[in-house]
Amino acid sequence: MNPAAIRPIMPFRVHFDDASITPLDIDACDAEEARKIAKQRRPGKPINKIKIVREKI
Repeated sequence: MNPAAIRPIMPFRVHFDDASITPLDIDACDAEEARKIAKQRRPGKPINKIKIVREKI
């Protein structure tokens, strides 16, 4: 397998339009994959934003 083809897994937090829905933490290769996973876990819930979770130092 080509090492350049390996995509790292990153932590994403998916926020929804409805503030009463708890944001989901998802491990994915990119934001688009995180969006697909979130749609499977919370079908019919509009997504507001997807952010990479970064550690605070």
